[in-house]
Amino acid sequence: MSENSKSNQIESIDATEAATSAAESTSTRPSVAPPVDIYENAEGYLVFADLPGVEGDAIDVRYEEGELSLSARRDLAAEGDPVAAEFRAVDFRRVFKIPEDVDAAAIDAEFENGVLQLRLPKAKAIQPRKINVRASA
Repeated sequence: MSENSKSNQIESIDATEAATSAAESTSTRPSVAPPVDIYENAEGYLVFADLPGVEGDAIDVRYEEGELSLSARRDLAAEGDPVAAEFRAVDFRRVFKIPEDVDAAAIDAEFENGVLQLRLPKAKAIQPRKINVRASA
């Protein structure tokens, strides 16, 4: 991939960088980065984040100063003392640097079956388009 094309892609900000752009949590809950898949097509970018066990109202997605952040909270209602606990209450957090060609006002999010889908459309001026050719008579 050329250096020029890389600058037009979404980049994940690791936990060290994210700490400089957001306040650290004082919570004793573990904080994890959810697995994310990102796809690009002519119209924009699609971001899929796995957030198992999260309720839709526990998700926060924000776009500010060229960064897209997503955070979510998974709470568990314990019904007794755990004998084995591999699935625990956690806070999910990811931050991405977004290319300048994204139309920030048109970012859309949908959450279904534990998967958050974000649509980040490219600005209309950036999208390829077909030019109709008029034939003269």
